[in-house]
Amino acid sequence: MPPAIPSPAWLLPALLLAAYGLGGLSPGWWLVRRAKGADLRTQGSGATGATNAGRVLGTRGFILVLVLDAIKGAIAVIGVRLLAPGSPWTALALPAVVAGHIWPIWLGFRGGRGGAPLLGGSLACNGLLTLLAIAVGVGIGLLGRNRFLAGAVAFVLSMLLMGWRLPTAPERISYLSAGALVLLAHRSYFTKYFAP
Repeated sequence: MPPAIPSPAWLLPALLLAAYGLGGLSPGWWLVRRAKGADLRTQGSGATGATNAGRVLGTRGFILVLVLDAIKGAIAVIGVRLLAPGSPWTALALPAVVAGHIWPIWLGFRGGRGGAPLLGGSLACNGLLTLLAIAVGVGIGLLGRNRFLAGAVAFVLSMLLMGWRLPTAPERISYLSAGALVLLAHRSYFTKYFAP
C-alpha cells in the first residue's frame, strides 16, 4: 500500500474558507426574492433562515429552506473531510459553515441564525450525538411557552454539553464554537423571552 501523501499547508484553510462561503449561500433569501420580489432581510425578523422565510413563504417554504440549509451544512463538513483526509482540524468545517450562514459576505454579513446548518453539519459529524440532542430539544420544546424557541435552545445546549464528551480536542472545539455561534445569533430572543 503506497504511503499517504500529505496535504499542502494551504489546503485546509482554503477548504474552511470555502465552507464559510458555502454557508453564506442563502436559499431563503433567494426563494423569497424569486417568489415575492422582496428582500428577506427587510421582512419579519430580518434573518434569512428557515423561520423567517416561513413567515413569508408559508410552511412549505419553511421546510424547503430548512432542508436546503441543513444540506449545505452537511456538504461543507463531508466535503472538507474528503478533501483533507487525516487532519483532525477538518472538524472546524462545522463552525465555518455556521459562521458563513450567520454572517454571509454576499449579503452584507446579515444572514440567518445558524440552526439548520448546525443541524445538518452535526449530523454529518456525529449522528448519534445529534439525534440525542434533537430528542432533548423536542422533549423540552413540548414543555416550553414558546415551543420552537425552547426546543431550539435545548437542542443547542444539549450539543454543547454533550460536545464536552467527544474524544478529540478538534471535535470538542468544533461543537462548542458552532453551538456558541448559534446562541450568539439568537441573543435578541433571550432578552425578549427571558427578561423579567
